[in-house]
Amino acid sequence: MQKYKELENKVVLVTGGTQGIGEAMADAFAAEGCRLAINGRVLNDKVEKVAARTNALPVMGSLAEPGVGERIVQETCEKYGRLDVLVCNGAGIDMKPFLEQPEENWWHQVKINLSGHIEAMRAALPGMAARKSGTIIIISSFLGTLGWNNASGYGASKSGLLTVGQYLAREYRQHGVNVCIIVPGVIRTAQLQVDADDLGVSYDEVCEMYAQSIPMHRIGTPAEIAGMAVFMATAAGGRGLSGRHIQVSGGDYRTTPYYV
Repeated sequence: MQKYKELENKVVLVTGGTQGIGEAMADAFAAEGCRLAINGRVLNDKVEKVAARTNALPVMGSLAEPGVGERIVQETCEKYGRLDVLVCNGAGIDMKPFLEQPEENWWHQVKINLSGHIEAMRAALPGMAARKSGTIIIISSFLGTLGWNNASGYGASKSGLLTVGQYLAREYRQHGVNVCIIVPGVIRTAQLQVDADDLGVSYDEVCEMYAQSIPMHRIGTPAEIAGMAVFMATAAGGRGLSGRHIQVSGGDYRTTPYYV
């Protein structure tokens, strides 16, 4: 159901838009009448189903590969004529102790989570600035705001993404571009299987373990992150939240004073 009439016909590109939080965002923006492009690594049946359901343009490729971030923005603009909202959501995680993780795997996470999105933002910003209108929504993580076991590569990349967003919000506010950051807490997605494997427990067990430390006594849902992203894409949401990071975590405040 449409909540914000102003978002109708806005052009939205969601990286990692084919599963989990990204899929929920594709559904949420489609419900607002937006014109969508969704990015994933490879075109498969799952991607085609999401694209068909949301009437989205698939723009495929791994953000770890140089040039993909720029290309998917270009393909979106070629299809729709412009890009109004860029959602930097795609991510990869590999949990191992710092010295036990192959260096290539550590940097691979940085390439997907940070470098690829910087490339996409560099491609999107000139057009947004020229029109004096646009929104970038960055999906960071609570793992980017504190130390956590066996997630140094993921945490470093998500922390970097958060900080880049804060700087770009300040730099581009004079050009009418809003840059907002969401810091999800524990969210029920397939990515939690990585945590479960690292802890040697089942998926259901890790969900229950994490829920116990959250004031709401449950882990979050992708739809809750998507709802915040949709609000950030509105004029009021963008003006009010540009440059800020918002935790969507069921009341669980996993962060350090540096980011308060």
